[in-house]
Amino acid sequence: MARKAARVQTLMSVPIRSADPAPPRRPWAGYTLIEVLVVLAIFGLSTAIIMPSTARMLDQTTSHAVFFEFQRQVSDLRREANRTGEAVRVVDPSMPKTEADRLIKLRAPWRYTLAPALDIAEGGGCSTVSANLINQDRVVMTLRTDDGTCRFIRLQAPPAKGRGAS
Repeated sequence: MARKAARVQTLMSVPIRSADPAPPRRPWAGYTLIEVLVVLAIFGLSTAIIMPSTARMLDQTTSHAVFFEFQRQVSDLRREANRTGEAVRVVDPSMPKTEADRLIKLRAPWRYTLAPALDIAEGGGCSTVSANLINQDRVVMTLRTDDGTCRFIRLQAPPAKGRGAS
């Protein structure tokens, strides 16, 4: 009996092991420094590739929005001249103007030049005129009216000089 009790006591003191051993634990969990640096390098390269084209697209979108706003204001003045039966004269902001002369307001820092002044007749017809849309002292668009319709068309811009060009 004593022998049987000693054997039960020995079996109870042996720790019970599970059939599925636990995987060894890493001393630190998470990502290694190399993995983090590789991901940051990929993000940096993709940003360097994408940002110039995104900035260019944003500039083009803004310049087209300014052009359409300019055209809309001219169309509004044309409708006003047609409705009231009085001629309207739009002048370059840098030129001296009279009380009857009108200016077109563009968002800052945009401005425009007109050569010569835009005359809108009582019936809504317009004189032939050239306009430049300027952003921070750089001509972005050159426009011209034709046919007396007050519709500005964009003239072909000269090719931009590259970095290496003189």
